[in-house]
Amino acid sequence: MAQARRVGCMVLFALSALAPGAWADDLCPDKADKNRANEQFKQAEELERGGRARDAYSAAEKVNSECLANYPAWDTLKKRLAKTLAGEEEKKSRFPEAFDWYERAHSIADAGRMQRKLVEAKPDDLNTVANAIEYFARQQDSAQEQAMRAHALKNVEKALAAEDRQFASATKDSMPSLDLAMNWARQAKAGEGRVRERAEKRGDSAAMEDGRSFLEKALTYYRFAEKPDKEKKVRDKARTLAERAASKGEGARAAGYYNIAGDSEKASATITQHEAQAQQAEEARKKSFKKDQDKLEKELGF
Repeated sequence: MAQARRVGCMVLFALSALAPGAWADDLCPDKADKNRANEQFKQAEELERGGRARDAYSAAEKVNSECLANYPAWDTLKKRLAKTLAGEEEKKSRFPEAFDWYERAHSIADAGRMQRKLVEAKPDDLNTVANAIEYFARQQDSAQEQAMRAHALKNVEKALAAEDRQFASATKDSMPSLDLAMNWARQAKAGEGRVRERAEKRGDSAAMEDGRSFLEKALTYYRFAEKPDKEKKVRDKARTLAERAASKGEGARAAGYYNIAGDSEKASATITQHEAQAQQAEEARKKSFKKDQDKLEKELGF
């Protein structure tokens, strides 16, 4: 065992003697590059002392950090400048810009504070709230994440209240509000079932009507509510209404119902038949008109 340790040490010694660069590579071997980087760093410091934080940050960004003699000082300078710039943006109520600068400064608490301010400024904006939730989740700040999700759940209620008003209108079209409510529910991770129940209820109401527009709405609501069995009932009803319309010679109306039923081939055939019948009727009308005209001319002696 002792012999093996001695052999191992000798191998390591030989490798270190043959390839010293493997242990201590210089990432910036050019002296001129080092001098340039250190000079640029000094310029950035001077700009900061002169109260020109934005110019100082831009100068610091140009520095090749691998060539610096004092990397920690450069890193600290950038964070300090970023925080100064963040504070300036926050005073102007430019919260998105302030958030970006606080992130560059690695000031997590301040960045989180900006996310809360953004939500306060736009409480009903889905993207703003979603970004805040994603940020706090990424930071593993469960308390703030849950607070944002609770906010989203309140917006589910707002969207459903708006949906109630929309459905009470003449068009009975409240899908935009249901879509919004569902998007908020997904952010809240709660309430999706309630939104689907509302959609099913609207589908039930629309399905009671015989009008094609209402049956189409019923299908849309049931599809949203994930109720395929009820979708089938609407299609069956539409097919029955199509056959009734066809028996009355209402080809266009029948074709519309067949389309709702999902029978596009029959709809197309009904339209073709309807057009052929209309053409025959028009030709018969023309013949009758010509016959009557000829008879009248004969009677008048023309």
